[in-house]
Amino acid sequence: MKNYVKYNDKDLIELFLDKIITEKNLSQTTVSSYNSDLKIFYEFLNKNKINFCNCNEDSFNKWISFLVDNNIKTASRIRKISVIKQFFNFLHEEKFIHSNPSVNIYLPKKNKHLPKFLSEKDIYKLLDFMQKNSKTFTGLQTLVLTEILYASGLRVTELVQLKIASITEDFKSLYIKGKGNKDRVIPLGEYAQKILQNYLLKVKLRYENKNKKKFKEKWLFPNSNSHISRYSYYNRLRKAAREVDICSDKISPHVLRHAFASHMLKNGADLKVLQQLLGHEDISTVEIYTHVNIEDTKKALKKHPLTKIDV
Repeated sequence: MKNYVKYNDKDLIELFLDKIITEKNLSQTTVSSYNSDLKIFYEFLNKNKINFCNCNEDSFNKWISFLVDNNIKTASRIRKISVIKQFFNFLHEEKFIHSNPSVNIYLPKKNKHLPKFLSEKDIYKLLDFMQKNSKTFTGLQTLVLTEILYASGLRVTELVQLKIASITEDFKSLYIKGKGNKDRVIPLGEYAQKILQNYLLKVKLRYENKNKKKFKEKWLFPNSNSHISRYSYYNRLRKAAREVDICSDKISPHVLRHAFASHMLKNGADLKVLQQLLGHEDISTVEIYTHVNIEDTKKALKKHPLTKIDV
């Protein structure tokens, strides 16, 4: 075993983070999340006068109980436990510890909740309202954000951080840098192309004489300082939803992403294609939308004439 005395627990966290940054090419957001989870675990052990070297399976189970007692959601517990298991695998592989206390610890089963999504009718109501209120730059920007999101299924972070250079010359596609810095190309339909072209003219006017930075390097959805934030767009969506009598609890950028996926599948899109468009590594993540459409099918079957016949 390596000389553990040379390294304190915080050093070991840094060594682990350096390794995953080098080998996994994770985004800065993901690395920060790993760091936060590890520090919380470190503080828990420290309060109980335990360090990484003498941590055992019982210590691990007490920490998991601590998460449950503090009402940490299942998805968050799965992520935290996964990070700590990766960390102890690293410590064991690098011979900082004799045995791995996490080897017999299993991830809790994630509850499969059907995603919230809007009907096509609700989407049209929302877009129609935004179209009628697009005379100001803010109104037009909100309309374009929503059109692009529903036309592409982008994550909201990917959407608000789009650069003008993300648009292809013919306006037919967007270049996206997604999770883990992985690139993908998203095609756009004719209507989305047209509305994007018109919007870009307004953006050019907004940027004129502001600075010497190259136009294509600038944000596609600017605000006064940088790009529009996720929260600002979320609030605009909720406000628009209230105006057209859509429950504001049903609306968010993520719900629009779900609507894109569900409506695509309902209209015959291939599951593998949908996986690529959404930027998911695992097709099982996309398969939940088949359950959404199965529920639609069940509801539709209840309206079949044969259901009215007594047997």
